[in-house]
Amino acid sequence: IFLNTHRGKVKAIGISNFSPKNLEILLRTAKVVPAVNQIEAHPYLPDQELVDLCKEKGIHVTAYSPLGQYNSPIHKDSDLEQIAKAHDTTTANVALSWAVQRGTSVAPKSTNEKRMKQNITLLKLSDAEMKTIDAISKDPKTSTRLNVSAYNKQTKRVIGWTLEELGWDVGFNVDEA
Repeated sequence: IFLNTHRGKVKAIGISNFSPKNLEILLRTAKVVPAVNQIEAHPYLPDQELVDLCKEKGIHVTAYSPLGQYNSPIHKDSDLEQIAKAHDTTTANVALSWAVQRGTSVAPKSTNEKRMKQNITLLKLSDAEMKTIDAISKDPKTSTRLNVSAYNKQTKRVIGWTLEELGWDVGFNVDEA
């Protein structure tokens, strides 16, 4: 028998942008463990510590901006280009395949019908290819958030929050841009 201690009020919740710090704070008092945490995640920001923590707690991770935003450096990344060439596909397909193969779902944004069809055709990457992609974010120049539309360069805040308040240890490499 399933005992519903919440009297039908909450069956599932989803959260967004919860870092390990803020997820731990939430889980101390939450009566319902979130079903999903939607985060910015891509080869430049794999956030593996958070993905592992979510998996440990039974929380699925969905990656928004899995390819960055318009004109993203992911599309021109030399490691991704090399893997894409070997599979006769695009860097976008490689990045999406990497994300799904590591256990996250992806929510790529596109209004282009051809790209939408490409985005659902994933490939199987080798262990060596996965390690190559995992290593991309180890370079401080590529370890960055790419969803810059949420970032205020002057105040160094994301929709009013500091990176510290969000619990993010990786920010935006936008000062050079």
